[in-house]
Parts: sequence; structure tokens; C-alpha cells
Amino acid sequence: MGRCWELARQVVTSRWFVVAVGIWIQSTGGTSYCFGIYSQSLKIAMGYDQETLNTIAVFKTLGASVGIVSGLVYDVAPPWLVLAIGAVQSVFGYLMMWLAVTARIAPPPLWQMCAFMCVATNSATFFTTAVVVTCVKNFPNNRGMVIGLMKGFVGLGAAIMTQLFYGLHPSDPKSFLLMAACLPASVSLLFMAVIRPIPASEDLVQDQEAGGNFKLFSLVSILLAVYLMGVIVLQNVVLIGSSAVSLVICVVILSLLFLHFGVVINFEIKTYNDQLRLKEPLLNVHESWRSNSLPGSPFGPAVDREFSTVDVAFAGAEYSRKTPQRGEEHTVMEAFVSFDFWLLLMIMICSMGSGTTAMDNMGQIGLSLGYTEVQISTLVSLLSIWNFLGRFGGGYISELVLHSKDIPRTFCLALSLAILCGGHLVMASAFPGSLYVGSIIVGLCYGAQWTLMPAITSEIFGFSHFGTLFNTLGVASPVGAYVLSVKVAGYLYDIEAKKEHDVHQMERRVIIMGIGDPGPLLCHGAHCFRLTFIILACVCLFGCFISWFLLIRTRHLYHHIHQKLQSGNHVQSLP
Repeated sequence: MGRCWELARQVVTSRWFVVAVGIWIQSTGGTSYCFGIYSQSLKIAMGYDQETLNTIAVFKTLGASVGIVSGLVYDVAPPWLVLAIGAVQSVFGYLMMWLAVTARIAPPPLWQMCAFMCVATNSATFFTTAVVVTCVKNFPNNRGMVIGLMKGFVGLGAAIMTQLFYGLHPSDPKSFLLMAACLPASVSLLFMAVIRPIPASEDLVQDQEAGGNFKLFSLVSILLAVYLMGVIVLQNVVLIGSSAVSLVICVVILSLLFLHFGVVINFEIKTYNDQLRLKEPLLNVHESWRSNSLPGSPFGPAVDREFSTVDVAFAGAEYSRKTPQRGEEHTVMEAFVSFDFWLLLMIMICSMGSGTTAMDNMGQIGLSLGYTEVQISTLVSLLSIWNFLGRFGGGYISELVLHSKDIPRTFCLALSLAILCGGHLVMASAFPGSLYVGSIIVGLCYGAQWTLMPAITSEIFGFSHFGTLFNTLGVASPVGAYVLSVKVAGYLYDIEAKKEHDVHQMERRVIIMGIGDPGPLLCHGAHCFRLTFIILACVCLFGCFISWFLLIRTRHLYHHIHQKLQSGNHVQSLP
């Protein structure tokens, strides 16, 4: 019994358990992507027109994208407090909207509903900041994989929450607001003591197993994504409506999520058994050899500090200069005045802005090209899967090529922008099936940006203010979306729709004089969005050129990171 308790304690105090718990928190944090579930109920219950509903949607995007406050809080407070603040925001924002929609309180004015929505969706930035920053600090040598998993489950969380809702309240969309208020907050409060930094030095001997463990986490996550993809297609094509089937779907989803804990338990049992087989004298000899042999090499306490920061402070070096170099710890102001920071911001405005514009207009694009409602619904639902695979793949592939091929992560950033440019051109071509192909490309590349950006930020500016910096760069998403979606896509669509409307009015006047019902401004045909996507492709191409410039500026940094990682692998292979 004593050994069982000791093993259990080792499991719940390991940094791998932090990863598994982080996946659960992120899986319930995708509520901001579920607006379509309850938007119509909100519109009817509150008596809103479409313009008013879109105004609330803008505040939804604003709250979910601007996480500067969560980053600042993380810099001065422990992760559990960041999670607690997010839980309070989630409960307050969604609960107030649920009370209003169900007429349990008097209908609040529009500005209050916008504030409730902004506060509710902003809770996700607190969850993400606490989980992502902590896990990256715990696994500095595998930050790409960590960020890919954690950011990926934000996108996949929308599909998970949707299926859980269909299993609980399939006929009452208003109830989603109550679930969104309770479930993410409950999971975060339940596990908030688990999310904490665990210095890499404590588990340095386990780093040689990190690659295998992350592969197992990845396998389970991809299996879950494939399962959700099949469920989404069946629900939209076969129109599954049975509550029993929905409950079975939920059970399978929860079982796959629990498999992440199985990965942790399996690893810790193996580690625990290995520790039992070790003899104390052998341990003493081994520790003496590590601390006394090979002076100047990365063994003993010095390398522990080095591995805990990797390239963050280039361990042990003393610098007298006032301005930190790439890879060293930056304050917020030092990062803000850095040219690299503004290059990253411009790249993100180009990539996230163009990606968000394409994804937000997917339904309207499908209507203009003559797709059926079922086809459009399936495409929009599958975007969460492509988003997840892009986030996960961006982290995993960039980590793999950096470790093994000395290819900078900034190269992956430039490549993803080039592919995204091609995706916009596919959408502009409007050939049969272009929306299917284009949505996959856009979803994958857009998701990859959300993983590559935080990883590159931590590698250039360090960990001291990582949460604040990557959340500040996240502002690029709403800024870029406003410019490209409202001022470009919306403006050009209205021009084409007006031309089409005027032609129809003239035809109707010729046939039936005196009838001139204006009707809604709708556009049909490939010309509706063609110029928009050509402009988006040009924006991505511009962002790609900036990425290459950043690649040139940071090539020496990434070469140094590669050398550090290879040196670490060599250390782990020694007896």
C-alpha cells in the first residue's frame, strides 16, 4: 500500500501530469468558437436584428483574442490564480447571458450584453496563458510540441464542447450558455493546483523519454481528432438525431481524453520500477561522477540550469551590455522596442488577419458558389479539425526539423505563409470543389500560425514575460481581421452585390413596371470573393517576405539552439 501511495504521488506531482491536465483544461476552453450553437436563440430571445448580433460577435472575437491582461497577471501571480480569474470570468459572463436569454433577469441593454460576452470569452485567454506558459517552462527543449498540443486543443475544444452539449441538451441551445459557464470553470478550479512550473532539472534524466511520450500524446490526440471528424461528417450528412447515440459519442470522447492520463501513468510506473531496481551505492557513484568529471562540460548543477532555460539566457553567461541579445531574457519594453517584435507583429497581421477573414466568411462564400446548407455546415464544422491539425502539426514538424535538421522555426513560419497564399488562390479560382480544398489549406496554415508564433516569441525574447508578449502579438488577429474582413472583404462583396442587385432591378422593371422591391444585397457567383482572395494572397506573400527577413536575422540564434539541443541529447546518451 505504501508503494501505491508513493507511485500515486509521483504521478500527480510529475510534469507529465501537468501536460495531461492542461489538455483537459484546453479541451473545455473552446467555447468562444461555439457561438453558432446559441447565436440564433440569443437573437430571438433578445429581439436582436442581424447587425446587433454581429456587434456582439465582434466583442466575442475581441475578448477571445486580446490576452494582454492575462499575460501581465501571469508575470506577477502563480498559474493557479490566473486559472481562478479565468474561471470567475467564465462563470460571470456566460451565466449573465444565460439569465438574460432565459428571462430570469430583465433584458440588459446592448452594451451590457457585449460586456458579458467579452468577459466570458476573455476567460479562455487566462486558461491558455496559464497552461501554455507553464508547460513550455516545464519542457523548454520540446516547446514546439507542447505549444502544438495545448494550442491545438483550443481549436479541437470547440468540437468537443459541441458534442458534449449535444449529448446533454440537444434540443435546448440556450442551455449551452449554462454549460459554458460551469464546465470550463469547474475543470480549471478542480485542477488549478496541478498547473505549476516544475524545473526541468528535477526530471532531466527523463528528457530522453520526452520524444516518445509526446508521440504517445500526439497519437491519442490525432485519434480523437479523426474520431470527431467522422462524427461531424455523419451528423451533417446522415443527420444523427438519437440522444442515445449522442451519449455514446460523448462517452467515447471522454474515454479518449482519459487516455492522456494513461500515458502519464504508464510512464511513471516504468520510471518508478526503474528507480526501485537501482542500488543506492550505484546512485552515489553516478552522482559523484556527474558532479566531478569532465570539468567545463554540461554536467551537474550547471547543465541543469542550462537545460531549464536552453537558449533563454544562454546559461551562465554574464553580459554587461544594456540591450539584451536574441535568446536572452527581455523585459516587456525591451521586446517592444526590438525590431524583431515588430516584424513578428506584421507577419501575424498578414497571416492571422487573412486566415480569419477566410474562415469567418466561409458560409457566405459557400452560398455565393451554390453550395448546399449541409455542405456548408460540414465545411464550417470541419474547420475546427483542420485548425487543430494545423496547430499540432506546426509545433510537431517545426520541433522535429529544428532538432534533427537545424532548420529554423522561422523557416516553417515562412513556408506556412507561402502555402496559405496558395490556399487563397485556390479559393479565388472557384473551380468545382475549391472550397473543400481551400478550407483545408487555410485551416491548417491558420492553425500553424498560433503555434509557431508563441514558440518563436519564447526563443527570441525568453520566458520572463513570455505570457505578456505572445498575448500581445495575438492582438494581430482582430486587427488584421477588421482591416481585411470589414474593409476589404465586406466592402468588395457589397460592391459586387450592388451591381448584381441593380441588374436584377432593371430586368424586373422591364418585365413588371412599378415593382422595385430592393431585397437584401446578395451576390452569387465566383466574382463575389475573387478579388478579395487575390488581395489576401498578396497580403500573405508580403508576410512571407517579412518572414524570410526574420529568418535571416535569427539564423544564428536557431543554429545555437540546435547545437544546445544536440549537446543535451549527447549528455542524455552517456551512462
